[in-house]
Amino acid sequence: MFQLEKHDAEFSHLSLRKENHGENRVPAATITFTAASSSLILDIIDKKLRPSFYEEPSSGSQQNLPIDGNYLTALKFPYLKEQKIGMKIKGYELEIHSLLEHIEPLFFADAELVIEKVSFIEGGSVELTLKVNTTIESDDFAPLLEAWDRGSVSISLTPPSAAAQQEDLAA
Repeated sequence: MFQLEKHDAEFSHLSLRKENHGENRVPAATITFTAASSSLILDIIDKKLRPSFYEEPSSGSQQNLPIDGNYLTALKFPYLKEQKIGMKIKGYELEIHSLLEHIEPLFFADAELVIEKVSFIEGGSVELTLKVNTTIESDDFAPLLEAWDRGSVSISLTPPSAAAQQEDLAA
């Protein structure tokens, strides 16, 4: 299951709205991040993704540095632009950490994670576009805007527990 722990990211977009929850309209947000990572993270999303877009470098080209065990570092299709993934998973917890230690992290529970897009980068890296749909409390308005204004943040995404997943599948 996809998970990040204090991963550096760029807080790129914030879209505020109201959602209907029964007869109540509650504040909600779509929070968009871009995060760079080793292409090994694709194996967590789907084991077939990385070998579909990366291969071992051919002789004569720049060779990989197997620091993280990633031997698939050459792009198979260097002309491809970013690819849509669109995977949605409910029940995530999101923490937005400041790069400054004295600022308390923002916490959102029961959020929907959308792994929106992936850009493949020569050398075995990727850039992911992640969206998180969540309800927000009025106490979070100002800190959320401050985090968006800062831009550079660190995020933790915790997947739903196995029990919560089973409940979601049964519904």
